Amino acid sequence: MSTSGFSGGGPLGETWVAIDLETTGLDPRGDRIIEVGGVKFRGETELARFSSLVNPRRKLSAFVTSLTGISQAQVDSAPDWRRVAPDLRAFLGGLPVVGHNVGFDMAFLRSHRVFPAGAAFDTMNLAQVTLPSEPSYALARLAEKYAAAHDSPHRALSDALATRDVFLTLLRRLEELDPEALLRLQQMGREHDWPVAVLAGRTVRAIGQSESLGLPLGIDTRKLARRLYAPRFQRAEGDVPDPGEFTAQVEELFEQGGVLEKILPDFEQREVQVVMASAVAKAISAGENLVVEAGTGVGKSIAYLLGAALHATSSGGTVIVSTNTINLQAQLLKKDVPVAEEALALAGMIQEGSLRTSELKGRGNYLCFRRWSHAMQSESASEEETSLLAKCLVWLGETETGDRSELGPGRYGSAFTRLSAQGAARCPQSEGPCFLRRARSLAHSADIVIVNHALLMSDAALGGTLLPPHDALIVDEAHHLVNVATRHLGITVNEEQFKAELERLSGRADRPGPRGLIAELGDALLTASAEVEALSPNPEVTARTTQAAMRAAELSTEFFDVLRYTAETFGAGGQGGKLRITDGLRIRPEWHELLLAWENLDAVLALTAGGLSTLAGRAERAEEPDDAMDAILLNVSAALEVLNGARLAFSQCVSEPEDGMVYWMEQWGKRAVMTLHGAPLEVGPKLRETLFARERPVVLTGATLAQDGSLERFRDLVGLEGGKDLLLGSPFKYREAALIAVPEDMPEPGSRNYASAVSDAIADVALKLRQRTLVLFTSYSAMDTARRSLAKRLSAAGITLLAQRTDGTPHRVMRELAREEAAVALGVNSLWEGVDLEGASLKALIVPRLPFPVPTEPVVEARAELFADGFNEYMVPEAAMRFRQGFGRLIRSSTDRGAFIVLDRRILARGYGARFQRSLPECTVRRTPLSELGEVVAAWNEGRPV
Repeated sequence: MSTSGFSGGGPLGETWVAIDLETTGLDPRGDRIIEVGGVKFRGETELARFSSLVNPRRKLSAFVTSLTGISQAQVDSAPDWRRVAPDLRAFLGGLPVVGHNVGFDMAFLRSHRVFPAGAAFDTMNLAQVTLPSEPSYALARLAEKYAAAHDSPHRALSDALATRDVFLTLLRRLEELDPEALLRLQQMGREHDWPVAVLAGRTVRAIGQSESLGLPLGIDTRKLARRLYAPRFQRAEGDVPDPGEFTAQVEELFEQGGVLEKILPDFEQREVQVVMASAVAKAISAGENLVVEAGTGVGKSIAYLLGAALHATSSGGTVIVSTNTINLQAQLLKKDVPVAEEALALAGMIQEGSLRTSELKGRGNYLCFRRWSHAMQSESASEEETSLLAKCLVWLGETETGDRSELGPGRYGSAFTRLSAQGAARCPQSEGPCFLRRARSLAHSADIVIVNHALLMSDAALGGTLLPPHDALIVDEAHHLVNVATRHLGITVNEEQFKAELERLSGRADRPGPRGLIAELGDALLTASAEVEALSPNPEVTARTTQAAMRAAELSTEFFDVLRYTAETFGAGGQGGKLRITDGLRIRPEWHELLLAWENLDAVLALTAGGLSTLAGRAERAEEPDDAMDAILLNVSAALEVLNGARLAFSQCVSEPEDGMVYWMEQWGKRAVMTLHGAPLEVGPKLRETLFARERPVVLTGATLAQDGSLERFRDLVGLEGGKDLLLGSPFKYREAALIAVPEDMPEPGSRNYASAVSDAIADVALKLRQRTLVLFTSYSAMDTARRSLAKRLSAAGITLLAQRTDGTPHRVMRELAREEAAVALGVNSLWEGVDLEGASLKALIVPRLPFPVPTEPVVEARAELFADGFNEYMVPEAAMRFRQGFGRLIRSSTDRGAFIVLDRRILARGYGARFQRSLPECTVRRTPLSELGEVVAAWNEGRPV
C-alpha cells in the first residue's frame, strides 16, 4: 500500500485491533462462531496476529461451507470456544476494535461472553462518510480498489487484514478533508459519541486545527455556488430541414466506409438499424408519430440519437429522450451520445463539441442545500441521520449534480427525501447553491435532454411544466410506460411513513427529541416579528396546530388499526395480504366503523393543514426571509403536500372513489404495516389527454411491443393515435444461436411432483453444462424452494448458486454471475429484464413456469374484468409479452449461443400455448424427455447435434 500522506500522528499513530468473525449464521442469539481472526497494528506496523478455528458443536450449512471454504472436518477438530476466548480477551486487551460492519462482530462476541473494553469503530460506516460516491462498501470491493491484502475473502484473518488496510486508507482520507469539514464532523456526533466524529476529532488535533475558520456548516457556500453555476445558452434558431434531405443525411452515416465504421471498431452494417434510423429521422422532421419495435441487436439507441442530435442542432430545437432504467440512461449519456456527436462532427454535419446533452430527474433525486443546512443545525438527530448528513457534507465538496444516484449504497429511504427538493414548492431557489436549479438550467440549454419515465409522467400530470420546451419526444423502453403510468398516476399512503410525518410536525411527546416542525415555524416567526411586526404570530395558532397534529397522530393509529381489522375480517390478513376495495365492500356493515374512523381523522387533519397554512402564509410575507426561515418553509411545503395528498387518498379509498380507479389495502411485514393504494384502471386515455395530445412528434420504441405481429394492442394501452408503425426483427440468426428445449414429461405446475421436478431439471442442466445459467421464477416462494433443494447438490459439484434477495440485489446477483463461469442464478421480477451481465453471456436460461400475472392482484383482477374473456384476452397476452421479455435475456450479441428451457408443459398441452410459441423468434426447437434435458443443452452449447 502507498504511504503517501502518512502523518504518523492522530489515529494513524495509535494502536488498534482489527477483528473479523465467521459464524454459522446471522443471529448472535442462536448461531455460533466458527473462526476468529485479528491483527494488532500501529499505522503500517503490524504488532501481532490472532487466528483460530472454533468448534461450534453443530453441523455447518452448505451455504457457510461454500462461502468460507471451512469444512465440517476442520471445525470438528478445532478447539471449543471456552479454550479460545481467554486468549482472545488477552489479545484484545483494552485496545479500540476495528471491524467491517463491526456491530455484527461485537454482538457475537457479547453473546459468547467476550466484552471488549475498547471502543468499536466501523470501517463500513467510515467508508460511507469519507467515500460518499463509492459504488460498493463491501469489504472485498474496497480491498480490491485500495490494494488491501485480501487473499482469502470470508476467512477471518484475511478479512481482518483487509479491514486494517482499508481502515488506514480511510484515516488518510479523513486527513485529506478540508479542516472546516473535519471540525464539523467532530461536532456532529458529540451527543452520542458517534465513532466517525471521534476519529474526526483525533484527526483535527493531529493536524493542529483547533479553531474554526468561520464556516459553521463545514463548507464554503460561495465556492459551492460558483461550482454549480450553469449559464443558460441562447439557442440558435434554424430551419427544420426537408424530411427527404434530412433522412438522406442520416442514412449516409451508416454507409460502408462511412463515419460510424471509422469510429466504431466493431461496427457492422445492419439493414434494420438503417431502416430504423431513417424512419425516426423522417418522423421527427415531418412531425409524425412513430412506433418502432426493434429487436435485440438492432442498435436502436444510435439509430434514434443520430436523427435527434442532427435535428436539434440544425433547427435549434430540443429533443427529450425518456428511458425506464438507470442502466440505459447511463449508457446513453456516457457511450451512445458521444458516439453520435463524434459521427456527426466527423461527417461535417455539426461542429465538434457543439452538441449539448443533459440529464433531468424528479425533485426527490436532488439534494436541497437549504434543507440540508437546516438539518445540520438542528438538534437531536439520530446516529443514522447524522451519518447521512455527514456523508452529504463530504459529498458536497465534490458533487456538481447533487443527484442521489451519485451516493453510494445505503438505506437512506425517507431520510434523503427530507433533505431533497421533493415537495419544496418554493424551490428552486433564485440565490445560493441549488442543484435543482442547475439541472433545470442545463436542460433548458440542451439539445438532447435524457429523463426517466417517472419524470415524464409527472410532467404530463402537471401540464408540461417540468420539462423544457421541446419539439420531439423519444420514449425508449416504451413497454414499461403502462406500468410506470399505473404507479405514477395512482395513489399510495403507507402507515409508517404517514405517522412519521405527523410526528415530525408535532414532535415526540413521549420522549426527548427534536422539536416539531410546527413549533420550529412558530419560533422562527417570533424571531422574525422582532423586525417585522406584521409577521407576529398568534401563539394560540401554533399551540392549536401542534395539538391538532398530535391528535391526528393518535387518530391515525386508530384508523390504521381499524383498517388492519377490516383486512383480516375479509381474509387479507398476514404478510403480503391484499384486499380490493369495491363498491360492494363499502356497503358492508363492517365498513361503517372504518368510515367513522376516517371522518374523525380527516377533521383533525384539516385543522392541522389549515393551521400550518396560516403560519406559513405569515412567514411568506417576509420580504427577505433568512436561510433558516426558508428551510423551515421548504419543510412545511413538503409536509402540506403529504397531508393534502394523504387526505385525498384516504377519501377516495374509503368513501368517495373516482370512476376509472381501482383501490386496495395491503398488509406487510412482521408488524402488519398497512398501505392504501389506488391506480387507474386504464392509462391510455390519460396518456392520450396529457402526454400525446401536444403537437409534436412522438417516437415510441422498445424490443417487445408487438402482439401477434401487430402494434395495435400496444397503441391502445398507451393511448397513442396517428402516425406509422414499424416492426423490425433482430439481425441475430436465432435458429443457429438459440435452442428452445421443452421436456415433454414434465409434471404440470401445481401438481405434487412439480417443484421437485423443477429442481431436478435445473440441477441436471447445471451439472451437465457447468456454465452460466439464469433461472427466472414467477414467485419468491418457488425460487426459495428451488434454492433450498439445489444448495447441497450444486455446492458438492463446485457450482456457485446465487439467489436474488438471499445473495443480494438483482445487480449484485448478475455481477457475481458474470464473475463465475460455473454458476446458477435464481431470480424473480426485475431479473426478467433490464439487468445485464457485464462482459459475459448466458449459456442457459430456464423458465420454470409461464409468467401469468397473479389473478388476485387487484389491478390485474380489475383489468381482466374489462374483457368478456379476461383470461384469454388479457392474462394470456400479458404473460406472452413477459415470456418474450425473458427470452430476450439469452442472446445479446451476434456471437452468443445458448438454450432457452421451458419447464411448463402447458406451452405444448394447452390451446393458449401457441400464443407463447408465436411470441418468440424462429429458433431450433427440441422436445425432449426430462432425463435427457441436461445432455441436450450441453450438446447444443458444444456445437454437437441435438
